[in-house]
Amino acid sequence: MALLGGAARAEGLTDSVARITAGQPGTFAVYAAQSGQTPDVCLRCDEPINAASTIKLFVLDAAYAAFREGTLKQDETIVVHNRFHSLVGPGSFALDQKEDSYDPLYAEVGRPVTVRELLRVMIQYSSNLATNLMVERLGVIQIRGVVAQQGLDGITFGRMIEDFDADAKGIRNRVTARGLGGFLQKLDRGAIIGPAESRAMIGIMLGQTFNDIIPPGLPADTQVAHKTGWVNGVRNDAAIVFLPNGTHYILVELSCGLPDEAAGIKVLNAISRTVFLTYHHRLRGR
Repeated sequence: MALLGGAARAEGLTDSVARITAGQPGTFAVYAAQSGQTPDVCLRCDEPINAASTIKLFVLDAAYAAFREGTLKQDETIVVHNRFHSLVGPGSFALDQKEDSYDPLYAEVGRPVTVRELLRVMIQYSSNLATNLMVERLGVIQIRGVVAQQGLDGITFGRMIEDFDADAKGIRNRVTARGLGGFLQKLDRGAIIGPAESRAMIGIMLGQTFNDIIPPGLPADTQVAHKTGWVNGVRNDAAIVFLPNGTHYILVELSCGLPDEAAGIKVLNAISRTVFLTYHHRLRGR
């Protein structure tokens, strides 16, 4: 009977999420699961969607893999610059500062900044410049190798941010809700690189400064370790949510083709609230 009850609750949550998204313009993909459990919600969760800045999680992952291997140090410095070689052909490109979300790093051009700081602003402030500096240091092929080695299906690390020559050749950053969900499940149980590295990455994610998608559906004091991402018509968020009783759950919300991004965010807020209420009530007695 307990198994039937659990299945019924999962079906109820799936139905609730489907109702929230029904008839809404755009595409919504959702993965929701208790920590260590199979997903209760897997709405379009195998559909590849523009990763936007959620792809930065895998740059972070590759950096911590390099820390473990000894090929990168947190206190190593990188001289800030804004000219990068395209992945394809001989061309180079610069990031458009107006399209970035962290201006202070551009003021550091020509000066050394630690890897530790670049990773922090890459995740917490979604700095595109910090991301490209780290991708350049680590290497696209090496980052892809870490993703493959860890068995992170549904994740395609293609290129640096704003490498439009590579984009024109179809080399893009794509994720699925299941792929991001699987990564966060492994991170939550200390299986990305190792327990210490996983804890350190979660600690950085807890400092996220862009909190307009998953957190608004939760009580104000809820801890959320997450990474958002956005480009035109796309709003994404991938999170480990910590409940007051010490349990946690994984929630990934992806969207694309949004004609009205503000309206799309409200849909994502409603999904987050519904998932929280379901898990909060389900796990309250533990």
